[in-house]
Amino acid sequence: MRLPALHRPIVTPAAPLGRRTLLALGTAPLALPALAHPPRGALGRILSQGVLRAGVWLDSPPFGYFGPDGQPAGMEVEAARDIARSLGVRLQLVPLGFGDRTAAVSLGHVHLACAAIIITPERLRRVAFAHPHGRLTTLLATTGSRPVSSLAELRGRRVLVRSSTIHEATRRLPAGTDIVVVDEYEQGLRAMQAGDAAAMALPEPAFRRLSLEHPNALLYPVAVLGDPPYGVALPLGEPDLLRFLNTWVFLREDDGSFAAWHERFTGAPRTPMSRL
Repeated sequence: MRLPALHRPIVTPAAPLGRRTLLALGTAPLALPALAHPPRGALGRILSQGVLRAGVWLDSPPFGYFGPDGQPAGMEVEAARDIARSLGVRLQLVPLGFGDRTAAVSLGHVHLACAAIIITPERLRRVAFAHPHGRLTTLLATTGSRPVSSLAELRGRRVLVRSSTIHEATRRLPAGTDIVVVDEYEQGLRAMQAGDAAAMALPEPAFRRLSLEHPNALLYPVAVLGDPPYGVALPLGEPDLLRFLNTWVFLREDDGSFAAWHERFTGAPRTPMSRL
């Protein structure tokens, strides 16, 4: 299977940290104890080649997008950069289309993907995930000019989504709801304003962005449809890389990095993830 939507990698250098220093907390590196064996599998190849290929989704602010300077930015892009810095290797950011994110990992086009990939049972059959480091709250939104006050009102009416797979939470909608996929959230907003749709399901950051950019639309939330976790995706059968990523998630949660990135790119505080 060939992925048509893979683009030219964007190479970002990372300051080298010694091979035995696999994680860095801020500017103070944390030297891990001697390992029972040298890193094997994908982690060993990343370290020996000195390059981390990380898939990112650059059409999904605040998770990934091109900033005013034309460079990739966003919470998940920052996570990929931090993983490369922690490993002391160069970073190749590989832009992925929405539908290519899981396939790029399972087919080995990238070492891992930081692309706000929701963890689902179906995806777990194809790729592994590190511990979740975020949640994608899905809202049902409508406009003040054509209000909807409850889910029951949507029976037999049209609800818009940007993807037929990202919003598994649309299962909460009543039977008979007409779910239609749109290319852009702005397109969905225009359809609601024209009376061609009753509501739209979208991630909370996208709702906030639309509300700020289109204040006259009177966009407001009707209900929370779901709050699924997302995490870094990696190939199945890579225990060393998985252990490293799980440690990285634990430490970045503990030192407040995830909270800082969330507030930086969304302007809102982040709810801490629960840990076992």
